[in-house]
Amino acid sequence: MRAVTKRFPGVVANDAVDLVVKCGEIHGLLGENGSGKSTVIKTLTGVHQPDAGQILRDGTPVSISSPVVARELGVAAVFQEFSLVPSLSVAENIHLGRLPVKAGRVDWQAMRDNARAVLARLRVDIDPDAIVGSLSVASQQLVEIAKAIAANASLFILDEPTAALGQDEIAELHRVVREIKANGAAVLYISHRLDEVAELVDCVTVLKDGKVAARAGETEVNVEAIVGAMVGNVGDHYPKVVATPGETALEVTKLSNGGKVVDVSFAVRRGEVFGLGGVLGSGRTDIARIIFGLDPVVSGEILIHGKKVRLNSPADAIAAGIAYVPENRKFDGLFFNFAGIENMSVAAFGRFTRNGLLDLTAERSLTRELISRLAITPAAEERLVGLLSGGNQQKIVIARWLFARADILLLDEPTQGIDIGAKIGAYNLINELAAEGKSIVLISSDHDELIAMSDRIGIVSNGRLVETKPAAMTSKTDLVRAATAGETRQ
Repeated sequence: MRAVTKRFPGVVANDAVDLVVKCGEIHGLLGENGSGKSTVIKTLTGVHQPDAGQILRDGTPVSISSPVVARELGVAAVFQEFSLVPSLSVAENIHLGRLPVKAGRVDWQAMRDNARAVLARLRVDIDPDAIVGSLSVASQQLVEIAKAIAANASLFILDEPTAALGQDEIAELHRVVREIKANGAAVLYISHRLDEVAELVDCVTVLKDGKVAARAGETEVNVEAIVGAMVGNVGDHYPKVVATPGETALEVTKLSNGGKVVDVSFAVRRGEVFGLGGVLGSGRTDIARIIFGLDPVVSGEILIHGKKVRLNSPADAIAAGIAYVPENRKFDGLFFNFAGIENMSVAAFGRFTRNGLLDLTAERSLTRELISRLAITPAAEERLVGLLSGGNQQKIVIARWLFARADILLLDEPTQGIDIGAKIGAYNLINELAAEGKSIVLISSDHDELIAMSDRIGIVSNGRLVETKPAAMTSKTDLVRAATAGETRQ
Protein backbone atom coordinates (compact mmCIF):
# COMPACT_ATOMS: atom_id res chain seq x y z
CA MET A 1 0.00 0.00 0.00
CA ARG A 2 1.40 3.40 -1.00
CA ALA A 3 -0.06 6.51 0.67
CA VAL A 4 -3.50 4.90 0.83
CA THR A 5 -6.21 7.20 2.18
CA LYS A 6 -9.80 6.26 2.99
CA ARG A 7 -12.37 8.76 4.20
CA PHE A 8 -15.80 8.29 5.72
CA PRO A 9 -18.25 11.06 6.68
CA GLY A 10 -16.59 13.02 9.46
CA VAL A 11 -13.48 10.86 9.74
CA VAL A 12 -10.29 9.97 7.87
CA ALA A 13 -9.97 6.27 8.67
CA ASN A 14 -6.66 5.78 6.82
CA ASP A 15 -4.41 8.77 6.19
CA ALA A 16 -1.62 8.17 3.62
CA VAL A 17 -0.92 4.67 4.95
CA ASP A 18 2.20 2.89 3.66
CA LEU A 19 2.40 -0.86 4.24
CA VAL A 20 4.76 -3.39 2.65
CA VAL A 21 4.22 -7.12 3.32
CA LYS A 22 6.81 -9.50 1.91
CA CYS A 23 6.64 -13.14 0.87
CA GLY A 24 7.88 -15.49 3.57
CA GLU A 25 7.19 -12.91 6.29
CA ILE A 26 4.83 -12.62 9.26
CA HIS A 27 4.01 -8.93 9.53
CA GLY A 28 2.20 -7.60 12.59
CA LEU A 29 -0.39 -4.83 12.01
CA LEU A 30 -1.08 -3.23 15.38
CA GLY A 31 -2.89 -0.30 16.92
CA GLU A 32 -5.61 0.64 19.36
CA ASN A 33 -9.29 0.21 18.55
CA GLY A 34 -10.17 2.90 16.04
CA SER A 35 -6.59 3.26 14.78
CA GLY A 36 -7.52 2.21 11.23
CA LYS A 37 -6.56 -1.48 11.17
CA SER A 38 -10.00 -2.69 10.11
CA THR A 39 -10.10 -0.20 7.23
CA VAL A 40 -6.72 -1.46 5.98
CA ILE A 41 -8.01 -5.05 6.08
CA LYS A 42 -11.23 -4.14 4.28
CA THR A 43 -9.30 -2.22 1.63
CA LEU A 44 -6.97 -5.15 0.97
CA THR A 45 -9.94 -7.55 0.77
CA GLY A 46 -11.93 -5.36 -1.63
CA VAL A 47 -14.69 -4.32 0.78
CA HIS A 48 -13.56 -0.67 0.57
CA GLN A 49 -11.77 1.12 -2.26
CA PRO A 50 -9.19 3.79 -1.40
CA ASP A 51 -9.88 7.48 -2.07
CA ALA A 52 -6.19 8.08 -2.80
CA GLY A 53 -2.97 6.12 -3.08
CA GLN A 54 -2.06 2.81 -4.70
CA ILE A 55 -2.12 -0.89 -3.96
CA LEU A 56 0.55 -2.98 -5.67
CA ARG A 57 0.94 -6.73 -6.00
CA ASP A 58 4.43 -7.93 -6.94
CA GLY A 59 5.26 -4.33 -7.84
CA THR A 60 2.32 -3.90 -10.24
CA PRO A 61 -0.56 -1.51 -9.37
CA VAL A 62 -3.88 -3.33 -8.94
CA SER A 63 -7.49 -2.29 -8.36
CA ILE A 64 -9.14 -4.45 -5.69
CA SER A 65 -12.69 -3.54 -6.61
CA SER A 66 -14.45 -6.36 -4.76
CA PRO A 67 -13.82 -9.38 -2.49
CA VAL A 68 -13.98 -11.58 -5.61
CA VAL A 69 -11.11 -9.63 -7.17
CA ALA A 70 -9.17 -9.84 -3.89
CA ARG A 71 -9.49 -13.63 -3.91
CA GLU A 72 -8.36 -13.75 -7.54
CA LEU A 73 -5.28 -11.73 -6.53
CA GLY A 74 -4.47 -14.26 -3.80
CA VAL A 75 -5.74 -12.32 -0.77
CA ALA A 76 -7.45 -14.42 1.92
CA ALA A 77 -8.71 -13.13 5.28
CA VAL A 78 -9.56 -15.16 8.38
CA PHE A 79 -11.73 -13.10 10.73
CA GLN A 80 -12.89 -13.66 14.32
CA GLU A 81 -16.36 -14.43 12.95
CA PHE A 82 -15.76 -17.40 10.66
CA SER A 83 -17.13 -17.65 7.14
CA LEU A 84 -17.78 -21.37 7.47
CA VAL A 85 -21.06 -23.25 6.99
CA PRO A 86 -21.52 -25.25 10.22
CA SER A 87 -23.84 -27.86 8.67
CA LEU A 88 -21.37 -28.83 5.92
CA SER A 89 -18.31 -31.06 6.13
CA VAL A 90 -14.71 -29.89 6.41
CA ALA A 91 -14.05 -30.87 2.79
CA GLU A 92 -17.15 -29.02 1.55
CA ASN A 93 -16.15 -25.88 3.44
CA ILE A 94 -12.60 -25.98 2.11
CA HIS A 95 -13.98 -26.11 -1.46
CA LEU A 96 -16.91 -23.75 -0.92
CA GLY A 97 -17.67 -21.88 -4.15
CA ARG A 98 -15.30 -23.99 -6.25
CA LEU A 99 -16.43 -27.60 -5.96
CA PRO A 100 -14.46 -30.07 -8.13
CA VAL A 101 -16.66 -31.35 -10.96
CA LYS A 102 -16.38 -34.49 -13.08
CA ALA A 103 -18.78 -35.32 -15.90
CA GLY A 104 -21.08 -32.51 -14.81
CA ARG A 105 -21.32 -33.75 -11.20
CA VAL A 106 -19.52 -32.95 -7.96
CA ASP A 107 -16.45 -35.18 -7.63
CA TRP A 108 -16.80 -36.03 -3.94
CA GLN A 109 -13.73 -38.26 -3.82
CA ALA A 110 -11.53 -35.57 -5.38
CA MET A 111 -12.92 -33.09 -2.86
CA ARG A 112 -12.01 -35.35 0.06
CA ASP A 113 -8.57 -36.13 -1.38
CA ASN A 114 -7.81 -32.45 -1.98
CA ALA A 115 -8.97 -31.50 1.51
CA ARG A 116 -6.90 -34.28 3.05
CA ALA A 117 -3.83 -33.08 1.11
CA VAL A 118 -4.27 -29.47 2.23
CA LEU A 119 -4.70 -30.51 5.86
CA ALA A 120 -1.62 -32.73 5.55
CA ARG A 121 0.40 -29.75 4.29
CA LEU A 122 -0.48 -28.01 7.55
CA ARG A 123 0.18 -31.23 9.51
CA VAL A 124 -3.32 -30.93 10.96
CA ASP A 125 -5.26 -34.05 11.97
CA ILE A 126 -8.87 -33.19 11.07
CA ASP A 127 -11.26 -35.61 9.35
CA PRO A 128 -12.36 -34.13 5.97
CA ASP A 129 -15.80 -35.72 6.48
CA ALA A 130 -16.32 -34.16 9.94
CA ILE A 131 -19.18 -31.66 10.20
CA VAL A 132 -17.64 -28.24 10.86
CA GLY A 133 -20.23 -27.34 13.51
CA SER A 134 -19.05 -30.27 15.63
CA LEU A 135 -15.44 -29.04 15.72
CA SER A 136 -13.80 -26.91 18.39
CA VAL A 137 -13.22 -23.21 17.74
CA ALA A 138 -9.50 -23.92 17.28
CA SER A 139 -10.17 -26.62 14.67
CA GLN A 140 -12.61 -24.36 12.82
CA GLN A 141 -9.89 -21.71 12.73
CA LEU A 142 -7.55 -24.21 11.06
CA VAL A 143 -10.26 -25.15 8.54
CA GLU A 144 -10.54 -21.46 7.60
CA ILE A 145 -6.79 -21.37 6.99
CA ALA A 146 -6.92 -24.62 5.00
CA LYS A 147 -9.67 -23.08 2.84
CA ALA A 148 -7.38 -20.14 2.05
CA ILE A 149 -4.48 -22.47 1.20
CA ALA A 150 -6.70 -24.54 -1.09
CA ALA A 151 -7.57 -21.31 -2.92
CA ASN A 152 -3.84 -20.69 -3.53
CA ALA A 153 -3.72 -17.55 -1.40
CA SER A 154 -0.40 -15.70 -1.32
CA LEU A 155 -1.39 -13.13 1.34
CA PHE A 156 -3.06 -14.42 4.51
CA ILE A 157 -4.71 -11.80 6.74
CA LEU A 158 -5.37 -13.18 10.25
CA ASP A 159 -7.57 -10.85 12.30
CA GLU A 160 -7.50 -11.63 16.05
CA PRO A 161 -7.06 -15.36 15.35
CA THR A 162 -6.39 -16.32 18.97
CA ALA A 163 -9.11 -14.31 20.73
CA ALA A 164 -11.09 -17.43 21.69
CA LEU A 165 -8.22 -19.93 21.98
CA GLY A 166 -6.38 -21.42 24.95
CA GLN A 167 -2.60 -21.63 25.32
CA ASP A 168 -2.19 -25.06 23.69
CA GLU A 169 -4.46 -24.05 20.79
CA ILE A 170 -2.53 -20.81 20.31
CA ALA A 171 0.73 -22.76 20.12
CA GLU A 172 -0.76 -25.03 17.43
CA LEU A 173 -2.06 -22.05 15.43
CA HIS A 174 1.33 -20.37 15.58
CA ARG A 175 2.94 -23.56 14.29
CA VAL A 176 0.57 -23.48 11.32
CA VAL A 177 1.26 -19.79 10.68
CA ARG A 178 4.99 -20.48 10.63
CA GLU A 179 4.32 -23.33 8.19
CA ILE A 180 2.53 -20.87 5.89
CA LYS A 181 5.53 -18.53 6.12
CA ALA A 182 7.95 -21.37 5.37
CA ASN A 183 5.97 -22.17 2.22
CA GLY A 184 6.66 -18.66 0.94
CA ALA A 185 3.34 -16.90 1.56
CA ALA A 186 2.94 -13.52 3.27
CA VAL A 187 1.04 -13.21 6.56
CA LEU A 188 -0.52 -10.02 7.94
CA TYR A 189 -1.20 -10.73 11.61
CA ILE A 190 -3.51 -8.57 13.75
CA SER A 191 -3.85 -9.17 17.49
CA HIS A 192 -4.29 -7.29 20.75
CA ARG A 193 -2.24 -9.96 22.56
CA LEU A 194 1.09 -8.18 22.31
CA ASP A 195 3.13 -10.88 24.05
CA GLU A 196 2.19 -13.44 21.41
CA VAL A 197 2.75 -10.91 18.62
CA ALA A 198 6.28 -10.17 19.82
CA GLU A 199 7.00 -13.90 19.94
CA LEU A 200 5.59 -14.66 16.47
CA VAL A 201 6.05 -11.83 13.98
CA ASP A 202 9.11 -10.74 12.01
CA CYS A 203 8.25 -7.02 11.96
CA VAL A 204 5.42 -4.66 12.90
CA THR A 205 3.61 -1.65 11.50
CA VAL A 206 1.74 0.39 14.11
CA LEU A 207 -1.25 2.59 13.28
CA LYS A 208 -2.49 5.49 15.40
CA ASP A 209 -5.41 7.76 14.50
CA GLY A 210 -5.42 6.41 10.95
CA LYS A 211 -1.73 7.13 10.32
CA VAL A 212 1.40 4.99 10.44
CA ALA A 213 2.96 5.68 13.84
CA ALA A 214 5.82 3.20 13.40
CA ARG A 215 6.96 1.43 10.24
CA ALA A 216 8.28 -2.07 9.78
CA GLY A 217 11.98 -2.14 10.59
CA GLU A 218 11.80 1.02 12.71
CA THR A 219 10.18 -0.53 15.77
CA GLU A 220 11.76 -3.30 17.82
CA VAL A 221 9.57 -6.37 18.08
CA ASN A 222 9.03 -6.32 21.83
CA VAL A 223 6.08 -5.34 23.97
CA GLU A 224 7.56 -2.13 25.41
CA ALA A 225 8.48 -0.72 22.01
CA ILE A 226 5.12 -1.67 20.50
CA VAL A 227 3.13 -0.14 23.37
CA GLY A 228 5.23 3.01 23.16
CA ALA A 229 4.39 3.35 19.46
CA MET A 230 0.70 2.63 20.04
CA VAL A 231 -0.15 4.79 23.04
CA GLY A 232 3.05 6.48 24.18
CA ASN A 233 4.64 5.92 27.58
CA VAL A 234 1.95 4.31 29.72
CA GLY A 235 4.15 3.04 32.53
CA ASP A 236 2.98 -0.16 34.18
CA HIS A 237 0.75 -2.23 31.88
CA TYR A 238 -0.88 -3.79 34.95
CA PRO A 239 -1.48 -0.90 37.37
CA LYS A 240 -2.58 -3.02 40.32
CA VAL A 241 -3.56 -1.18 43.50
CA VAL A 242 -3.87 -3.46 46.51
CA ALA A 243 -7.03 -2.68 48.48
CA THR A 244 -7.65 -3.68 52.09
CA PRO A 245 -10.16 -6.55 52.03
CA GLY A 246 -13.16 -6.43 54.36
CA GLU A 247 -15.62 -9.08 55.43
CA THR A 248 -16.59 -12.02 53.22
CA ALA A 249 -19.10 -11.01 50.54
CA LEU A 250 -19.38 -14.18 48.43
CA GLU A 251 -18.85 -17.74 49.58
CA VAL A 252 -19.48 -20.96 47.68
CA THR A 253 -19.24 -24.31 49.45
CA LYS A 254 -18.95 -27.69 47.69
CA LEU A 255 -20.69 -26.24 44.64
CA SER A 256 -21.62 -28.71 41.88
CA ASN A 257 -23.87 -28.54 38.84
CA GLY A 258 -23.97 -32.23 38.03
CA GLY A 259 -21.64 -31.70 35.10
CA LYS A 260 -18.48 -29.61 34.68
CA VAL A 261 -18.33 -28.19 38.22
CA VAL A 262 -17.54 -30.52 41.13
CA ASP A 263 -17.27 -29.62 44.85
CA VAL A 264 -15.91 -26.08 44.31
CA SER A 265 -15.37 -23.99 47.45
CA PHE A 266 -13.93 -20.49 47.80
CA ALA A 267 -14.70 -17.13 49.40
CA VAL A 268 -14.23 -13.57 48.17
CA ARG A 269 -14.04 -10.60 50.51
CA ARG A 270 -15.11 -7.02 49.96
CA GLY A 271 -12.38 -5.12 48.11
CA GLU A 272 -10.71 -8.32 46.89
CA VAL A 273 -9.98 -9.53 43.36
CA PHE A 274 -10.16 -13.32 43.32
CA GLY A 275 -8.74 -14.76 40.09
CA LEU A 276 -9.87 -18.00 38.48
CA GLY A 277 -7.23 -19.57 36.25
CA GLY A 278 -7.16 -22.69 34.11
CA VAL A 279 -7.38 -23.71 30.48
CA LEU A 280 -10.42 -23.11 28.29
CA GLY A 281 -13.08 -25.69 29.13
CA SER A 282 -11.69 -26.27 32.63
CA GLY A 283 -14.94 -25.11 34.27
CA ARG A 284 -14.05 -21.49 35.09
CA THR A 285 -16.94 -20.02 33.11
CA ASP A 286 -19.30 -22.72 34.38
CA ILE A 287 -18.62 -21.61 37.97
CA ALA A 288 -19.54 -18.03 37.07
CA ARG A 289 -22.69 -19.18 35.27
CA ILE A 290 -23.86 -21.09 38.36
CA ILE A 291 -23.27 -18.11 40.64
CA PHE A 292 -25.22 -15.86 38.25
CA GLY A 293 -28.17 -18.27 38.13
CA LEU A 294 -27.68 -19.33 34.51
CA ASP A 295 -26.95 -22.96 35.39
CA PRO A 296 -28.53 -24.96 38.22
CA VAL A 297 -27.00 -25.76 41.60
CA VAL A 298 -27.24 -29.54 42.02
CA SER A 299 -25.42 -29.56 45.36
CA GLY A 300 -23.58 -27.14 47.60
CA GLU A 301 -24.37 -23.66 48.82
CA ILE A 302 -23.94 -20.03 47.80
CA LEU A 303 -23.80 -17.40 50.55
CA ILE A 304 -24.00 -13.63 50.04
CA HIS A 305 -22.77 -11.62 53.02
CA GLY A 306 -23.10 -14.74 55.16
CA LYS A 307 -26.68 -15.50 54.14
CA LYS A 308 -27.55 -18.59 52.10
CA VAL A 309 -29.32 -17.72 48.85
CA ARG A 310 -31.06 -19.66 46.09
CA LEU A 311 -30.16 -18.30 42.67
CA ASN A 312 -32.48 -19.96 40.19
CA SER A 313 -32.18 -17.26 37.53
CA PRO A 314 -30.17 -14.18 36.60
CA ALA A 315 -33.01 -12.09 38.06
CA ASP A 316 -32.35 -13.74 41.45
CA ALA A 317 -28.62 -13.01 41.11
CA ILE A 318 -29.18 -9.38 40.15
CA ALA A 319 -31.51 -8.95 43.11
CA ALA A 320 -28.74 -10.36 45.33
CA GLY A 321 -26.28 -7.78 43.99
CA ILE A 322 -24.37 -10.06 41.62
CA ALA A 323 -23.23 -8.97 38.15
CA TYR A 324 -21.84 -11.02 35.25
CA VAL A 325 -19.69 -9.72 32.38
CA PRO A 326 -19.61 -12.70 29.96
CA GLU A 327 -16.57 -13.66 27.90
CA ASN A 328 -18.50 -13.20 24.64
CA ARG A 329 -19.92 -9.71 25.01
CA LYS A 330 -21.25 -9.64 21.44
CA PHE A 331 -23.52 -12.67 21.81
CA ASP A 332 -24.20 -12.75 25.55
CA GLY A 333 -23.66 -9.23 26.87
CA LEU A 334 -25.02 -6.60 24.50
CA PHE A 335 -28.25 -5.62 22.74
CA PHE A 336 -27.12 -4.46 19.33
CA ASN A 337 -30.47 -2.92 18.45
CA PHE A 338 -30.07 -0.48 21.37
CA ALA A 339 -27.74 2.46 21.91
CA GLY A 340 -25.24 2.56 24.76
CA ILE A 341 -27.68 4.22 27.17
CA GLU A 342 -30.31 1.49 26.90
CA ASN A 343 -27.61 -1.19 27.25
CA MET A 344 -26.51 0.41 30.52
CA SER A 345 -29.95 0.77 32.06
CA VAL A 346 -31.56 -2.50 30.97
CA ALA A 347 -30.79 -4.43 34.18
CA ALA A 348 -32.32 -1.85 36.53
CA PHE A 349 -35.39 -0.21 35.04
CA GLY A 350 -36.67 0.33 38.58
CA ARG A 351 -34.15 3.12 39.12
CA PHE A 352 -35.97 5.41 36.70
CA THR A 353 -39.56 4.17 36.73
CA ARG A 354 -42.26 6.52 37.95
CA ASN A 355 -45.85 5.31 38.35
CA GLY A 356 -45.20 2.38 36.06
CA LEU A 357 -43.65 4.52 33.30
CA LEU A 358 -40.03 4.94 32.30
CA ASP A 359 -38.57 8.35 33.11
CA LEU A 360 -36.25 8.75 30.11
CA THR A 361 -34.83 12.03 31.43
CA ALA A 362 -33.75 10.30 34.64
CA GLU A 363 -32.31 7.42 32.61
CA ARG A 364 -30.20 9.78 30.52
CA SER A 365 -28.99 11.67 33.59
CA LEU A 366 -27.94 8.51 35.45
CA THR A 367 -26.20 6.95 32.47
CA ARG A 368 -24.36 10.18 31.61
CA GLU A 369 -22.72 10.03 35.02
CA LEU A 370 -21.40 6.54 34.19
CA ILE A 371 -20.30 7.61 30.70
CA SER A 372 -18.21 10.34 32.30
CA ARG A 373 -16.87 8.17 35.12
CA LEU A 374 -15.83 5.26 32.91
CA ALA A 375 -14.54 7.50 30.09
CA ILE A 376 -16.98 5.96 27.61
CA THR A 377 -17.25 7.83 24.31
CA PRO A 378 -20.06 10.43 24.45
CA ALA A 379 -21.31 8.93 21.17
CA ALA A 380 -22.69 6.04 23.26
CA GLU A 381 -25.64 8.24 24.17
CA GLU A 382 -27.11 8.02 20.69
CA ARG A 383 -25.09 5.49 18.69
CA LEU A 384 -26.05 1.82 18.41
CA VAL A 385 -23.70 -0.19 20.59
CA GLY A 386 -22.53 -2.30 17.64
CA LEU A 387 -20.97 0.81 16.11
CA LEU A 388 -18.74 1.44 19.15
CA SER A 389 -15.22 0.11 19.69
CA GLY A 390 -14.60 -3.10 21.64
CA GLY A 391 -13.23 -1.16 24.61
CA ASN A 392 -16.32 1.04 24.81
CA GLN A 393 -18.59 -1.98 24.47
CA GLN A 394 -16.86 -3.68 27.40
CA LYS A 395 -17.14 -0.56 29.55
CA ILE A 396 -20.85 -0.36 28.75
CA VAL A 397 -21.41 -3.91 30.02
CA ILE A 398 -19.59 -3.02 33.24
CA ALA A 399 -21.52 0.27 33.47
CA ARG A 400 -24.77 -1.73 33.32
CA TRP A 401 -23.91 -3.41 36.60
CA LEU A 402 -22.77 -0.23 38.28
CA PHE A 403 -26.12 1.23 37.21
CA ALA A 404 -27.77 -1.79 38.87
CA ARG A 405 -25.66 -1.18 42.03
CA ALA A 406 -24.09 -4.63 42.04
CA ASP A 407 -21.65 -5.47 44.85
CA ILE A 408 -20.18 -8.68 43.41
CA LEU A 409 -18.83 -8.66 39.85
CA LEU A 410 -18.01 -11.80 37.87
CA LEU A 411 -15.67 -10.65 35.08
CA ASP A 412 -15.09 -13.36 32.46
CA GLU A 413 -12.23 -12.43 30.06
CA PRO A 414 -12.94 -8.69 30.54
CA THR A 415 -10.06 -7.52 28.31
CA GLN A 416 -10.43 -10.05 25.48
CA GLY A 417 -10.31 -8.37 22.07
CA ILE A 418 -9.63 -4.82 23.28
CA ASP A 419 -6.49 -2.77 22.74
CA ILE A 420 -3.76 -1.98 25.28
CA GLY A 421 -5.13 1.48 26.08
CA ALA A 422 -8.61 0.08 26.75
CA LYS A 423 -7.07 -2.74 28.81
CA ILE A 424 -5.28 -0.29 31.08
CA GLY A 425 -8.57 1.57 31.46
CA ALA A 426 -10.26 -1.71 32.48
CA TYR A 427 -7.50 -2.44 35.01
CA ASN A 428 -7.85 1.02 36.55
CA LEU A 429 -11.60 0.47 36.78
CA ILE A 430 -11.04 -2.86 38.57
CA ASN A 431 -8.82 -1.02 41.05
CA GLU A 432 -11.50 1.64 41.61
CA LEU A 433 -14.22 -0.95 42.15
CA ALA A 434 -12.08 -2.88 44.63
CA ALA A 435 -11.27 0.35 46.48
CA GLU A 436 -15.02 1.00 46.78
CA GLY A 437 -15.45 -2.38 48.45
CA LYS A 438 -16.79 -4.33 45.48
CA SER A 439 -15.90 -8.03 45.33
CA ILE A 440 -14.50 -9.19 42.00
CA VAL A 441 -14.06 -12.65 40.50
CA LEU A 442 -11.65 -12.29 37.58
CA ILE A 443 -11.51 -15.05 34.95
CA SER A 444 -8.69 -14.67 32.44
CA SER A 445 -6.66 -16.77 30.00
CA ASP A 446 -3.95 -14.09 30.05
CA HIS A 447 -1.63 -15.41 32.75
CA ASP A 448 0.23 -12.11 33.19
CA GLU A 449 -3.05 -10.26 33.62
CA LEU A 450 -4.44 -12.81 36.07
CA ILE A 451 -1.34 -12.76 38.27
CA ALA A 452 -0.89 -8.98 38.16
CA MET A 453 -4.50 -7.95 38.83
CA SER A 454 -5.59 -10.59 41.37
CA ASP A 455 -5.07 -10.71 45.12
CA ARG A 456 -5.55 -14.47 45.29
CA ILE A 457 -5.86 -17.05 42.52
CA GLY A 458 -7.81 -20.30 42.39
CA ILE A 459 -6.85 -22.71 39.60
CA VAL A 460 -9.62 -24.78 38.03
CA SER A 461 -9.00 -28.14 36.36
CA ASN A 462 -11.68 -30.56 35.18
CA GLY A 463 -14.32 -28.64 37.08
CA ARG A 464 -12.47 -28.70 40.40
CA LEU A 465 -10.61 -26.00 42.27
CA VAL A 466 -7.23 -27.70 42.58
CA GLU A 467 -5.21 -24.94 44.25
CA THR A 468 -5.66 -21.53 45.83
CA LYS A 469 -2.73 -19.23 46.67
CA PRO A 470 -1.80 -15.54 46.85
CA ALA A 471 -1.22 -14.01 43.42
CA ALA A 472 2.13 -12.62 44.57
CA MET A 473 3.32 -16.18 45.18
CA THR A 474 2.06 -17.50 41.80
CA SER A 475 4.00 -17.81 38.54
CA LYS A 476 2.86 -18.63 35.02
CA THR A 477 4.51 -22.03 35.45
CA ASP A 478 2.42 -22.59 38.59
CA LEU A 479 -0.76 -21.84 36.64
CA VAL A 480 0.06 -24.27 33.84
CA ARG A 481 1.16 -27.00 36.22
CA ALA A 482 -1.79 -26.60 38.59
CA ALA A 483 -4.29 -26.56 35.72
CA THR A 484 -3.42 -30.20 35.03
CA ALA A 485 -3.35 -31.28 38.68
CA GLY A 486 -5.85 -33.75 40.03
CA GLU A 487 -5.34 -33.30 43.73
CA THR A 488 -6.96 -30.42 45.61
CA ARG A 489 -4.53 -28.22 47.56
CA GLN A 490 -5.38 -25.15 49.67
